[in-house]
Amino acid sequence: MHDKWLGTSPGVLIERLQGLLLDMERLSNPGGFTGPDNPVIIRNCMLAQRAVPCLIGKMSGHPHIKEGEPAITSELFYLDYKRKLGRTLSRWYLFDHGLIG
Repeated sequence: MHDKWLGTSPGVLIERLQGLLLDMERLSNPGGFTGPDNPVIIRNCMLAQRAVPCLIGKMSGHPHIKEGEPAITSELFYLDYKRKLGRTLSRWYLFDHGLIG
């Protein structure tokens, strides 16, 4: 069942939220997080806001966005300037050149 408000079925959303929870638990444990596996690289990246915080930039390695195409992420749940990492509901992003602005 596709839910118009959630954008996906509740089962898919629950799986993504569980993945996000697991990542956040790893971040909260000292030494429990060494870095994400296969993050999407985002270049020319800057912090932006929709109704929620998000990232915009050119994507590399995204499973659904053409290589090098500009895009806007979904809601940002985690942002680490030092590690140059961001986490949305569904995936990690690495802004390897830092944030613009």
